[in-house]
Amino acid sequence: MRASSCVTPHRRGQGRQFLLASMCLALTLVFLCATAEGLEEPRLVYPRLLEERSSEGKLVLRIHDDLILNLERASVAAPQLRVLTEEDGASVTQMYDGHEINRNLYQDRHQLATVELKMRERNAEVTGIVGPHHRIEPVPTMERSESGLIAHMVYEIKHAEVYDKALSFVEKDSRFTARNADAIGSVPEQVNIEVFVVADTVHYSRFKGPREALVYVCIMLNAANLRLTDMTKPMVSLLLTGMEKLLSEDFLIGTSEYLHDSSTIKNFREYGRKMKSAFKDPDILFLLSGRDVVTDGKDGTWDKRGAGIGYVGGVCTSFFVALGEDAPGLFTGVRTVTHEIAHLLGSMHDEDGPSSTVPRHPGAKACPWNDGYIMSYVDNGPNRHRFSKCSIEQMRFVLTVRGKTCWDVVSPSQNLTRKYPGHRNITRRICMKVFPNKENVRAEVINRNGNECKLKCYYSVVVGRFLKTYSTWKDAPDYVSCGKKMVCVRGYCVDAPNFPRKAPGGGRNVTLGTAKVRENQVTQRQTPV
Repeated sequence: MRASSCVTPHRRGQGRQFLLASMCLALTLVFLCATAEGLEEPRLVYPRLLEERSSEGKLVLRIHDDLILNLERASVAAPQLRVLTEEDGASVTQMYDGHEINRNLYQDRHQLATVELKMRERNAEVTGIVGPHHRIEPVPTMERSESGLIAHMVYEIKHAEVYDKALSFVEKDSRFTARNADAIGSVPEQVNIEVFVVADTVHYSRFKGPREALVYVCIMLNAANLRLTDMTKPMVSLLLTGMEKLLSEDFLIGTSEYLHDSSTIKNFREYGRKMKSAFKDPDILFLLSGRDVVTDGKDGTWDKRGAGIGYVGGVCTSFFVALGEDAPGLFTGVRTVTHEIAHLLGSMHDEDGPSSTVPRHPGAKACPWNDGYIMSYVDNGPNRHRFSKCSIEQMRFVLTVRGKTCWDVVSPSQNLTRKYPGHRNITRRICMKVFPNKENVRAEVINRNGNECKLKCYYSVVVGRFLKTYSTWKDAPDYVSCGKKMVCVRGYCVDAPNFPRKAPGGGRNVTLGTAKVRENQVTQRQTPV
């Protein structure tokens, strides 16, 4: 193992020396872990946004001497992103502004890089993928450089080896018919494929909150988009419309560490069918798991080489589901997600024949497996990050026969209404959990401090000549009414049809319950009967 050294731009006394020692220890542990996994040593860098732009007008971000990114804006988040989570035992839908998330997303098409770029005191803070084999993240515990640049680490990505299953299906009243096979002239120049992601608890729990999870998934999907850029007629872009923190994992087949592919995908398809309306009818539903995906071995045992599974041509049908493994935060599932989504878009493995369930499907016989493109398991250098001409032809064919109902984007036209999953009687259910043994529990949405939404839970009892009322405050769930044509959204009372992108009060992503009240503290008030 190569010796590593720790340096700091400047020192000030013993406190600084102690901090230096702590940083050295942390870096040593990182290097040891990387070496133990057979990865190259992480690299300490101080990214700097250059003042000048490239000749194409792109931002120039210097990661280190050997890696300079020419960044343009990326757009992968739908205008409105919905996140389904749980609050006090009830399902709650939160809306996030896709424009705000896209605002910080950038890409370098040539280097297959997608990053979230934020400016902190005029210095770059970068998170994401900086190439096909590396990722970057800030290290807030480390000192800045003498010029104030923020410390980051660049890590090699330990990609999951793609060993998957491509499933076929027969669907009643399928739109896979020959009648649209010659309609290529009518296909729009670009097709946006709406993707909704379901994350299991192992995966979702890695993130601090919904926004961080959304940004991570956006970076992953844009990594897939960059690999789809060779496709034309139509050009294809994946569009994230939302995600769900999986509330019940009863349909997952496996253990706390492993997820069985073929058993789970069948259950996930049924789950997706039931939840499709709540997810607002996406074209693709993807289960992102923090577990190790396993498949059936030849001897009847589980084979740990599994990575994902999906239905060939399932896009825009009831077989619109796929799943894949990913170490959350580490982007190890980029290849798997790209591979499985390509199956859904219609691509067989290279060198395989046509799909038996898709009439006139072109297949991939003409593209050798050993050429090592994305739809092969062979690692053949640069081809590993590109689709073969056969894959492009198959995806073009399937999207063509899918027709206009698949091409149309549904998510931007969805208006906020008062009816959302878990809306009906949700306030009373929350308050019943607060006072589980009381009969006359009431729930009331109160606008505190102007337009801030809070839920007041209370009950009353008669004691002698007095009526005693016990009450406490909880976060008001999203989309409950707080006035005429008004609903609560992320802690604020806003207009129901079109709530503002920036929550009142200046916060971009105001979390539930920003009003300054102490929750779960029961107060008592008595009045004469």
